Amino acid sequence: MGFQISRKLNRRVWNILAGTFFTRTALFMSVPYLAIFLTSQKQIPIFLAGCVLSINPLVNVAFSGFGGALADRLPLHKIIAVVPVVWGVVFILFYYADSFPAFLLLNGLNGLCYSIFEPASKKVLSSETLPENRLLVFNLRYTAINLGCFLGPLLSLLFNMKLTLFPYVLLGTLYILYGASTQFFFRQGQASQINASVPSRNIRSLKNLGTIRKDYIFLLLLAGMSFSFFGYSQLNGTVSQYLATTSTLADGARIYSVILSLNAIVILAAQFAVLRWISRWNPFNVVLTSNLLIAISFLFFVLPVSPLMPLLFITVFSLGELLIGARFDALVDELSPDHSKGLYFGCSEFVKIGTTFGPMLGAGLLGLYGVDSPIPVFGLVGGITAFGAVLIAVASFQHLRKIRQAVDAKEHIILTGE
Repeated sequence: MGFQISRKLNRRVWNILAGTFFTRTALFMSVPYLAIFLTSQKQIPIFLAGCVLSINPLVNVAFSGFGGALADRLPLHKIIAVVPVVWGVVFILFYYADSFPAFLLLNGLNGLCYSIFEPASKKVLSSETLPENRLLVFNLRYTAINLGCFLGPLLSLLFNMKLTLFPYVLLGTLYILYGASTQFFFRQGQASQINASVPSRNIRSLKNLGTIRKDYIFLLLLAGMSFSFFGYSQLNGTVSQYLATTSTLADGARIYSVILSLNAIVILAAQFAVLRWISRWNPFNVVLTSNLLIAISFLFFVLPVSPLMPLLFITVFSLGELLIGARFDALVDELSPDHSKGLYFGCSEFVKIGTTFGPMLGAGLLGLYGVDSPIPVFGLVGGITAFGAVLIAVASFQHLRKIRQAVDAKEHIILTGE
């Protein structure tokens, strides 16, 4: 099985997947604990800590179209070699930051690097893989992310790093090494598919952006998924702050580390079984179900408090996250034309608008109602998340309608010869 998969993918794809695994391992040793570190070690108020978390996706959303356009205009091997080095320096500087403005600036630069690198790396995976293997490749990428999500919190717990920013130094070093490795694997990029996918300089990026503005199915999908990501963002923001500070649970910070690792375990254990189960589903129904599962998961915090409550929450939450990871990137790849894949992948980051407002709203609700009043906090969070299912359902209906119209038009041409 492993040998067959290896034969389907080339060394450039494996380089991206391996880099994803190592960098995400270090990422999950550090980033999930940033909110706890800022409030407990730097005495930054909860709301301002939420702003630090939110600036990353805000910058990501603002520059995602720009990053996608760069992926369509510039040689991809240069983007994925240079950006990780710059990104690594940004992460290392976190260790030396000591004030709210410094953390705000660095997390904003973090978001900028992400918005440039992600569309390029996804386009590499698409352009370096045969169409029939792309769903596999995007799911292997998701597997690499979740292996990192599993190991990162465990390593942080093992070495007691949750109250220090030293993991950011490790994270930055790995990103610099990642950039160096891509320079090695892509040094003969001119002979690969990757450069064949780079359009000529006369491509009209504004015209392509106008095409996206008219693609109402894609826009409805992004709008609906933004509510899913609103819910997803609560794991690293509202949920971490709630568990770390509530008086109703003993050692909530340790429980949070455990559920982060359990999050990855559930996804890794269920991923390929779930993929087989949903293989015949309409992909829009997959992401719709993911939204509802994430929304429902927050209802467990409304139940009477017990150590079992966070475990039930993370199990349902993880299944919802799994369905997003299993299908969203591949769905974007299916909806995007070949000449604009970078732009579509870039604009798909607009869903992070939900991640932008998620931590701020969650922190605001915790500040308004208090950490010992989870019912209004998580009840509102779940309700807002579930609204995305309505928009995704409308996108699915419009997509099916478009397919029927195309089939009817084709049948009309066959029958009439026109």
